[in-house]
Parts: sequence; structure tokens; C-alpha cells
Amino acid sequence: MEGIFELLQKGGLAIYPLFFLSLLSWAVIVERLFSMRASNFTGKAVKDAKALLASKDIDGAIKLLSVDSSPVGNMLKVLIQSYKEGKLTRADLLREVDLELSLMLPKLEKNLALLSTVASTAPLIGLFGTITGLIKVFSAFAIANPEEAMSMLSMGIGEALVAAAVGLAVAIPALLAYWLFKIWGNSIMAKIEEEVFDLLRLL
Repeated sequence: MEGIFELLQKGGLAIYPLFFLSLLSWAVIVERLFSMRASNFTGKAVKDAKALLASKDIDGAIKLLSVDSSPVGNMLKVLIQSYKEGKLTRADLLREVDLELSLMLPKLEKNLALLSTVASTAPLIGLFGTITGLIKVFSAFAIANPEEAMSMLSMGIGEALVAAAVGLAVAIPALLAYWLFKIWGNSIMAKIEEEVFDLLRLL
């Protein structure tokens, strides 16, 4: 803890918002990590329903999907039931599936905008701290007392370097996490789409 407070003192005012952004980004990273690992958009029943649809047992597939609590299972149960009852044509069914799947993507990308904001903002705040530190450096040369000037010079350089380093240290993990979660989410979505459309081809 002493090291953190010492860093806050050395880095100047720019360190405080950077410290807050760091806490925010790591909170989002931990939340996304646990949420995406625990997410279950397709249950086992979705895979088992393929075998029933392959044998043209639509009623059996609907019954199986009705006990599936996953979002995809619930969606397929409602849409296949409507298709069976003639409320939806095949074209309507595919359009509805596309719409429902598009609504799932924001759930996979929840809070990623915060990571993107932190990644783009933190270096600018660090740059602001660097500039204020350099202002102190140049102000030191206007002081007549050489010893005091050297003290202010070292403090200004320290503040400038610390602010820049902390800004990058906050931004880099946020940027990496943003793209990793983006790729992970797209991969999950691609698997969901593959399973759903493989199942619908059997209708």
C-alpha cells in the first residue's frame, strides 16, 4: 500500500484518474472472465434435438427443447413450434432466428465499451501528466537558487515519466482484454450460429 501512495505522490494529479480507470478496467475484466466462462447459450438438449429432427420427430424435438433453460433452446422451441403450426414460413423462421441471434451478441460484448474507453483515454491522461511535469521542469530554470532548481527539476522529470508509464500500464491491459474478449465472443457466437442453422436445416 505504501508503494501505491508513493506512486500517487510522485505522479502528480494525473495518477488519480488513472488509478480509478485501472480499478474500473480490472473490474470489467474479472466480470467478463467469469461471465463468459459460465455462459451457456446452448444446452445439451439443442444438440440432442438434431437427432430427433433428423428422424422427422418435430414434436419430440419441441418437447426436448421445452426442458432446456438455455437462451438458444428457448428460442428454438418457440420458433419451431410456430413453424410447425404454420404461423411462420421457412423464410420467416430464418429471419426470426437471425434477429434473435443478433440480440445475443450484446450480451457477449457487455461492458467491452468501457475497456475500449479506458484503453483510449488512459494514455491521454498520462500525456497530460507528462506535460504538467515538464512544465515544472522548465519552471525550475527560472528559480535563482541552483539547489532548489535541481530539486524541482528532478521532481518534474519524475512526475512526467511516472504519469506516462502509468497511463500506458493502464491502457495496455485494457486494450488487450478488449480484443481478447471480442474474439472470444465472436467465437462463441459463430458456434451458436453453426449449431442453430445445422438444426434448422433438418426441418
